[in-house]
Amino acid sequence: MSENNQDEVEENKTKEENNEETPREKNKAKIEALLFATNGLTIKEISKRTKIDKKKIDELLEELEMEYLNDSKGVHILKEGDIWKMSVKPEHTPDLKDILPPEMPKSIQKTLAIIASERPVKQSLIVKIRSNKAYNHIKKLEKMGFIATEKQGRTKIIDLTEKFFKYFRVSESELKKKFNSENTENLKA
Repeated sequence: MSENNQDEVEENKTKEENNEETPREKNKAKIEALLFATNGLTIKEISKRTKIDKKKIDELLEELEMEYLNDSKGVHILKEGDIWKMSVKPEHTPDLKDILPPEMPKSIQKTLAIIASERPVKQSLIVKIRSNKAYNHIKKLEKMGFIATEKQGRTKIIDLTEKFFKYFRVSESELKKKFNSENTENLKA
């Protein structure tokens, strides 16, 4: 260990003993505040706002993620794609449905519902059903991690991701069953 690192460790120990906040704890608090105040940020965005090194942010985020895994906490810190965010733990969302704002607008929910019912589906079909606004919806849904796209010729093939199934607490077989029974009922009507 270099002399500078050893000095930093000694300084941190002294501050901890005196119940003073260490630079590491201050940086974690900055990151925690950013995640609380936003809908999530990338490491690059956090670095830009805090002036903390990206590698150090990665370490601190992993520490925070572990700290928030504690059962007594109602929120957690998680990584979705490149985005780190703070959100209510899934087991607490039913208690908050009437006070939490919807995470996605109804129009995007409708696009996602069509993707879920037709999956895997060509982007061109979604655009045909939902109009040109579907391009923007698909981008947002992909950024949120609910869908994945794969280029195929001049269009894309869209399918649901594992996050979709976890978030909506539904299995692939339950989803198929639900849409098959609705399609059967619609044919009878």
